[in-house]
Amino acid sequence: MYNLQEEFNLSSGNFHLEPGEYPGPLVIGRPCVLDGGGATLWADRGPVLDIRAPGVTVRNLRVEVTGPRGSADTAIRTSDPRTALEDVSVCGNVAGLAGETWRLPAAADLGEFAPDQENTFLLELEAPAPAQLLCSLRDVALSPSCLVAGRNRVVIQVGPLRDNTILYGELLVRTAVTRRIYLTGRARMGAAPNRGDRPVSTEQAGSGAELPPEEIIPPMGEGGAYMTRGQRLTLEGSGTLKAAYSHQYAESGIEVDPYVFLLREDGRAASDQDLLFFSHPEDRGVRIAPTSNASVVLVDPEKLPPQVSRVAICYSVYGEEARQNFSRVDAPLVRLFQGAEELCRFPLSELRGEKTVVALELYRHKGGWKLNFVGAGYHSGLRRLCESYGIQVE
Repeated sequence: MYNLQEEFNLSSGNFHLEPGEYPGPLVIGRPCVLDGGGATLWADRGPVLDIRAPGVTVRNLRVEVTGPRGSADTAIRTSDPRTALEDVSVCGNVAGLAGETWRLPAAADLGEFAPDQENTFLLELEAPAPAQLLCSLRDVALSPSCLVAGRNRVVIQVGPLRDNTILYGELLVRTAVTRRIYLTGRARMGAAPNRGDRPVSTEQAGSGAELPPEEIIPPMGEGGAYMTRGQRLTLEGSGTLKAAYSHQYAESGIEVDPYVFLLREDGRAASDQDLLFFSHPEDRGVRIAPTSNASVVLVDPEKLPPQVSRVAICYSVYGEEARQNFSRVDAPLVRLFQGAEELCRFPLSELRGEKTVVALELYRHKGGWKLNFVGAGYHSGLRRLCESYGIQVE
């Protein structure tokens, strides 16, 4: 098994990584340049990168705490306040450098707002030091574009969006490192226009609680039959179905997110509330739970409303760049559990340039439920898939 710490200890001088994902933690015990080459270093708990020597420069690297505490934990810790960070992004805090201990929300939810007109929102952020503020969405403008030390009131201006359009993007906070706040919302007919008269609802980073048992993914063993595209499986008995996605490797900048669609008999969603994702992770018997280097979708068939005939579990590579697709992901796999029993495994093989895949569908059949292993990929991405189900995404 590859051991990054061992490889670093056996090397001398500067240390270079190839693009990809590397499990940490990593301890730097000598002066050097650590060039991440665009790679991601991650661990369940911090510190993920522990710098214990003077004269260290870290560049071109993403460092993430992926466990329950998330950005509330320490991503980078250094014993030298002169450590240089260049083009480094983090999920978590930076300890040992002045002005780098932040308490940012993990997400800012704009809620529902009026379509076909401009909406204004107010986001309050506390900054320990000055920072640049940017947004990844073309229809969103921020003012001011720079934060000052202390309390900041940021005006978020959202341009006119069509009815039922879902807003999903990132706010980037840049100092010596880059941090992310996920920005979500919905344009919906009948919702009141927002004039910035109240603060945006925010989701704080994890509190440090352990994962509930149903979200824990058991280690890979020898059991579990492998399914192929087109196969179907009848669910016996009752209990929550758990679909656990993981992959062996993904290039830097590649993030795979789960999306769940609750569909009627005609194969379409009744409303945008029938799409579950990062900002709407739980509703009517379905819950999405991110875990380290993976994601878990939990479906309790007994809690699904009667008008829901089919549940489509999908995965999409986040981002608009052409290179952000499944060709950059090695060995994507969905494992299916019912209770503590592993039912089967479904490799999402033969994906090339697709950005989105419908992995499997759970559907009603003769008073019970069956699984259809679909594995169909779409080059056009998540927006096209949502539209096919009757949902619009910005």
